[in-house]
Amino acid sequence: MGETSRKMDMEELVTYGNNLIEFLKEDKDAVGLKHFLRQSEALHSQCVKDSNEVQKSIEDYEKKIDSCKQKAAAAESETASDAEIDALQKELEEGQQLERMFREELR
Repeated sequence: MGETSRKMDMEELVTYGNNLIEFLKEDKDAVGLKHFLRQSEALHSQCVKDSNEVQKSIEDYEKKIDSCKQKAAAAESETASDAEIDALQKELEEGQQLERMFREELR
């Protein structure tokens, strides 16, 4: 039974091959196929170009994102410095107030 199915597959393959040969014998079909092949190559080339441009854009945006993250981290560290400055300012004011109180007591 496997032999019969193999024979049918071979017959179909030979028929397909013959049909393809007849199809390609006609010049206009060969010209059409060549035309589509050139268009396919041009389309592939354009796709590669577009892909490279998109990849470059992605890399540029990743650099911009990293830069923004660095700026945000720097701003955050400055905010912490501002909090420290506020705490020191408050401590200075308390010290000045104590100094005033001692001066008044000394009078």
